Amino acid sequence: MTRVRVRSLKNANVVALAFLLILLTAACSRISTPEGWSAGVVKDDALIIGTAEGSLLAVDKINGSTLWRAELQALEDVDQAIYGKPAVADDAVYVGGYNGSLYVFDLQGQETKWGNQPMGGPIVGGPALVDDLVIVGTAAEESQDDGKGAVYAIDAESGDTVWRFPAEGGVWSSPTVADGVVYFGTLGQTVFAVSLEDGSELWRRNTGGAVVASPLVVGGRVYVGAFDSVFYALDAQTGDVDWKFTESERWYWTQALAAGNTIFAPSLDGNLYALDANTGVKLWAFESEGAIVGSPTIVSGMLAIPVSDGSNSKVHLVEFNGSQKDSCRIGENIFTTLVADGDLIYFAATDKSIRALSISGNGNPDEEWVYLTDKDDPLPRDRAKAC
Repeated sequence: MTRVRVRSLKNANVVALAFLLILLTAACSRISTPEGWSAGVVKDDALIIGTAEGSLLAVDKINGSTLWRAELQALEDVDQAIYGKPAVADDAVYVGGYNGSLYVFDLQGQETKWGNQPMGGPIVGGPALVDDLVIVGTAAEESQDDGKGAVYAIDAESGDTVWRFPAEGGVWSSPTVADGVVYFGTLGQTVFAVSLEDGSELWRRNTGGAVVASPLVVGGRVYVGAFDSVFYALDAQTGDVDWKFTESERWYWTQALAAGNTIFAPSLDGNLYALDANTGVKLWAFESEGAIVGSPTIVSGMLAIPVSDGSNSKVHLVEFNGSQKDSCRIGENIFTTLVADGDLIYFAATDKSIRALSISGNGNPDEEWVYLTDKDDPLPRDRAKAC
């Protein structure tokens, strides 16, 4: 095991606890003024991403120029927010709104097909698109008095509900679909597996805390962390616990990452834990000074890790043995998952910016563009860059 950095426990605790306060407030009631942190998805030449203001934005992935912006229409006068990553098909974009509606736009940003489908409760996780179905979860639904949310399968063409699975405590997790099974976690401290065909329950596994991270399904196992600070490896067919990792000092918020026989588990304690996929043995841990809220990604043959630490927030570039190559100081918290396309990574920060970094083969980052979502165009290229 390699101790890569000496992290500041004080900084990590402050960032993590501030973030957890936001989560706990949201779990108990609807956020009065939501401000989302959506990850993006690359489609052809466009990066499609939700903004902090609650609109869906498409920008040129190379230079950050505006392609289109779509506003989420609502039946009531409510603040909009997009927390989950959009799902993109060949001809449409599906996105969930915190106002409780599922939307579909064409690739020019115009509402298409059924347009806007109220789902009954706030949508926090992103939808999953599988063949002709859109799978999406909702937080506690206002029509229910038992605190239950649900996972829905929606016909992608008609907008009709194919099936609905009620879930205790509500669903913030983005569903993961693999081999005809839908996997998701709930605020009710449970991981579920249900049939993609009809929504029937296949198994459930209770944890010691809420599960808001999207499950990672690979190699016959379901890997997911929970709010009990435990990272679980479950048998994908039965839900039995294959192993547990218990060394994290804080909760798990985001999805893990797999590469070869290694699972990378990002924690709000600021560590990225590299774990043996079969045994859960810790191979190494990269220790940062903040909290890891968004998922890392792989770019240019290395790991890119977003670390939220206020004005000291950074994207770290780390080799697969845990040694750091370089970093880029962003200066604003990064709550979104990093998205890679070629040698570029994309993400949003809490100053209402969307950013693109290019990562060279030796790990050097270069800020390509910055787009402030309350402006019409990216910042000038001759500006002072973060890196």
